[in-house]
Amino acid sequence: MKLAIVNTLAVPSGNASVNRFLGYGKELVKLGAEVNILSSASFEDSVMDGISIYSCGKNTKLIRALLNILGKIKSGGYDAIIVVSNSLLLIYPLWLICKIHNIRFLQEKSEFPFVLRKKGMLARIYASLYVNTTYKLFDGIIVMTKPLLAYLSSKVSKKCSLFEVPMTVDTDRFSIDRAETEYGDYIAYCGDMAGNKDGVINLIEAFDKASSIIKDVNLLLIGGSSNKNDLEKVISLVSSKSNKRIILFGKATRDQIPALLKNASVLALARPSSLQSTGGFPTKLGEYLATGNPVIVTSVGDIPQYLNETNSFLVPPDDIEKFSEAIISVYGDMAHARIVGERGKDLANTVFSTKFQSRRLFAYLESLCE
Repeated sequence: MKLAIVNTLAVPSGNASVNRFLGYGKELVKLGAEVNILSSASFEDSVMDGISIYSCGKNTKLIRALLNILGKIKSGGYDAIIVVSNSLLLIYPLWLICKIHNIRFLQEKSEFPFVLRKKGMLARIYASLYVNTTYKLFDGIIVMTKPLLAYLSSKVSKKCSLFEVPMTVDTDRFSIDRAETEYGDYIAYCGDMAGNKDGVINLIEAFDKASSIIKDVNLLLIGGSSNKNDLEKVISLVSSKSNKRIILFGKATRDQIPALLKNASVLALARPSSLQSTGGFPTKLGEYLATGNPVIVTSVGDIPQYLNETNSFLVPPDDIEKFSEAIISVYGDMAHARIVGERGKDLANTVFSTKFQSRRLFAYLESLCE
């Protein structure tokens, strides 16, 4: 089986979707597949874990990058294409070339369609057209959550096969030893700092409330944002707090992430309730669990389908007070918290393991290509 994964991001990078397909791509190669990544972004061509990675956008414009991708697919002898993008500029030409060359055409979906978030009459009309036509193009869609599975079941054609692959984590990346750092004893968050997608503002407020009791603990915020206005709001909020134990690390590389998470004493994710959190499942949560550190996380979307009081510290969403109480509780009995963290690691090594889920994905792709 020869597979191409098409996306618009540089590879490798710290992006969650890139980490996901690099993880399962590596395992598919071990199972006997030939895997190529074709990207419209600019980076150096490389080979990683047996995957051939091509920058089709190097020193060129988007249209030219698209033509380069289509050219590789036309001559590549692929059995299947997985597109990890919502761009119609990619989707429709890819559908056409797959149709012509009898290649199975798939998409990976990790959250509800972005068009559903737009407001206004014209936006709603466009959203309706998008969701009721685009998903009928695919032979298969790989979805991350049960809400997505239910939503897309009425949007696809009869020939389309939906397949659920939950959040996956390459646990090998986190098989490293803990080390002392300049940040002392710290709670870590890693992800997008923009807006309140991951509840960064809620986390800052919860930590501020708890900081008078957990006096020797810092909060390390890892990540950046392309939205300068939202980032400035976070920076301003941090500056306004009387305690100076909130550290803005900034963006981290893919290679830096494992150590930054492993060396924390606690990992936190205060995702609020939203359309995005209902349909998605944060990849960073798998990385958190893989460290074996205690994880405090809000109970949104599919998270409570897998996590409970035995393997994590679940908190109701949008409740800063409860999140603060959870932080205090974890530090009040760190011996128990570490036991809970190890059970979370067990979950990462089984249900969320890239190795386990890739075997399922390989079988699905083989049956689709027959």
